[in-house]
Amino acid sequence: MALNSTSGDADALTRKRFDEPAWNYPVMRILDGEGKNLMPRVANRWNMAGMTFALTEGLKAAEAKVPAWLDLLDQEARAKQAGVSTAVFGMT
Repeated sequence: MALNSTSGDADALTRKRFDEPAWNYPVMRILDGEGKNLMPRVANRWNMAGMTFALTEGLKAAEAKVPAWLDLLDQEARAKQAGVSTAVFGMT
């Protein structure tokens, strides 16, 4: 769900529920089916590594299986963030 930080009543109620200020920068929350946080809110991580981290850790907190595609995407994003640009593997 995306909330507009300056829009009307529905978004204001949701911001109030999560104690988010109207002027807030983008944050990500990983919630369970009842709308409870599975992990602390993710802020200031507006890149692929931040998003894949939040999704992966949220699934783990829910004791759900992390799909292989998400695990690979997370590993790649973390590697790029760490400065890894190329890997070479040889076979004989």
